[in-house]
Order: sequence, then structure tokens, then C-alpha cells
Amino acid sequence: MTAARLRAYAIGATTALAVPAHLLGGGIGTLVRDPGPLPPARGDPADALRAAVRMLQLLARARLPWWRNTCLYRAVVECLVLRRYGIRSRVQLGVARPGEGSPISAHAWSTRGSADPSLQTLRSLVVLR
Repeated sequence: MTAARLRAYAIGATTALAVPAHLLGGGIGTLVRDPGPLPPARGDPADALRAAVRMLQLLARARLPWWRNTCLYRAVVECLVLRRYGIRSRVQLGVARPGEGSPISAHAWSTRGSADPSLQTLRSLVVLR
């Protein structure tokens, strides 16, 4: 295993551990806005993203109250990893009005680059109960 891959796994794992602090500490507001200046883009975040999502799955499976394997947690961890690699990213939140007697439908996802968020496609819908 290369040093770059080990570094990517460490970035992914530590970022997953930090997600509750961003959600509970009010940091979500900074993730839904444009990040402003970022460090120059460096490296491929693919290994770090895989490690972060895997770490979220493991932490959620441990049934700790601070971590969930939901679209919101995955969007936050993806956004944080991408920004760490110098890639512009934002968390997007969408909510659909419920019909009579139906639950609220909501979804969170991350967008890359400076694309207009209104043009982004909703990848899947999560029903909150």
C-alpha cells in the first residue's frame, strides 16, 4: 500500500468521525453555502471518499447515537472530503410537501464544482417517518 493511499484512508476515516460535530455544532450552514477560497486542487479523492463512506457504515452499525448511515451524513462527509482535496462542493437539501396523511420526503446530496444547484438531479428520495 502506498503512502498516498494510506493518507487518503486516514483523511476519509477522520472526516467521517467529524461529521456529528458539523451537524450538531451548527457547521451545516457552512456546508450549504459556497466554500469561498479553497486550497489548490490536489490528488484524487476517490480512496478518501470510499474510506469515509465505509467508516460511516461501520460507525452506524455500532449503533452509536452520533453516527447514521443516511443521505445527510453521506452528503456531509463527501462535501468535507472534496473540500479537503480543494474541490468545490456544497451540501444540497431537498424537501417535498407531503400529501394528506403521508410522511415528509427529504433528501440530502452533495454537488461538485460551481454548477447551478437547480440543474442538479435528485439521485434518490428518502422518506422520513
